[in-house]
Amino acid sequence: MHGPTAQKKCLSCHQYDEAREHRFKLASKETTLCADCHTLSQRTVVHAPVQQGRCTGCHDPHGSGYRVMLVSDPTRGLCLGCHKQGGFDQKKHMHGPVASGGCILCHEPHSSWQPKLLTEQPEKLCVGCHVEVIASGDRARHVHAPAKDQCTGCHDPHASDYRRQLREGEPRLCLSCHKDLGRVLAGSTIVHGAATQSDGCTSCHAAHFSQLPKLQKASQPQVCLSCHDKALKTAAGQALTDMASLLKENPQHHGPIREGDCTACHQPHAGERFRLLTADYPPQFHAPFKLEQYALCFKCHIPELVLKKEGTGLTGFRKGDLNLHWLHVNQEKGRTCRACHEVHASKRAFHMRDAVPFGTKGWMLEINHKQTPTGGTCSPGCHKEQSYEHGGTPQGGLLPTTQPTDNGRGAE
Repeated sequence: MHGPTAQKKCLSCHQYDEAREHRFKLASKETTLCADCHTLSQRTVVHAPVQQGRCTGCHDPHGSGYRVMLVSDPTRGLCLGCHKQGGFDQKKHMHGPVASGGCILCHEPHSSWQPKLLTEQPEKLCVGCHVEVIASGDRARHVHAPAKDQCTGCHDPHASDYRRQLREGEPRLCLSCHKDLGRVLAGSTIVHGAATQSDGCTSCHAAHFSQLPKLQKASQPQVCLSCHDKALKTAAGQALTDMASLLKENPQHHGPIREGDCTACHQPHAGERFRLLTADYPPQFHAPFKLEQYALCFKCHIPELVLKKEGTGLTGFRKGDLNLHWLHVNQEKGRTCRACHEVHASKRAFHMRDAVPFGTKGWMLEINHKQTPTGGTCSPGCHKEQSYEHGGTPQGGLLPTTQPTDNGRGAE
């Protein structure tokens, strides 16, 4: 009960209008009457009913079944009696304090120094409960800009139709800031499936912070294998290999995979080349040799591997001085690198293939390569068995077959 009511001091707030008929009127103006006894802090942001002196909009002046004499149950819609425009109860996902009527966990009821009557600075308020999003130590190496001071840029603080109370679903929400990426996705011929599917962005990137660049959730290839651990199909219906199984069953991994750099060869979002390759590479089995067509391989490997006809210190795949890489690739009907080498992993040294799909029906053409200490043999379906002898590794070893990558690290 209100103190004056409990003490039967009605004339503290009322005065007789007509005592004989027991009619009363307020002792002073309604907009200032409560302030005669109740002094409120004067802060910069004031709740409209307080500013207008409409205390009885929220409080019963005589008594109530609810604490601080509220006119209705605060957990059953007191605030929503006025704040109906939010339509919170129509949303699929509600913030806990909203669902339980705990508005004053986040908002001051009378006045505040913060916008929206918040109880604390916006960047501190959310983490007061959501401690799991606080980045510290090594975890703070890379922090998503909105996670530093603008949680409500991504999350609706009251209710939403999207999980985690996101303001929009992925990827639309992410692209509302990452507009350059949006233009790339819209203008590219081939788009990574993860970049367009629901929750696709956060399948690769952490939403708040990460120890890894680009807010990657895990290092490569682990993050890639979180999806590529099964047989998949492209938007055009082409089959994609279960890469996790392939890498597990084939211990000889290509250098970029060993170094955790799938994006050295593949665009992570979108591109113009098949398999989202980062540079040109012939998609067919046979291709006329042009150095620029093999730009992908020669981002790491030195071009002399196929440009020089002879050289003892260049490669172990030679017959005497004759460079057999040059012989196979550098001609009008050249064989592409993957005609002999697996591009991801193999059971054999030098990533040699057991067989390669040939023709439109994918007939498997066996290579039958065997390595010896001083050379090897090869008997594929395209020619009879051939052997080569390089005479052993020359004094001083072979020249490096790779060159520094664009990021300055050494490759294979």
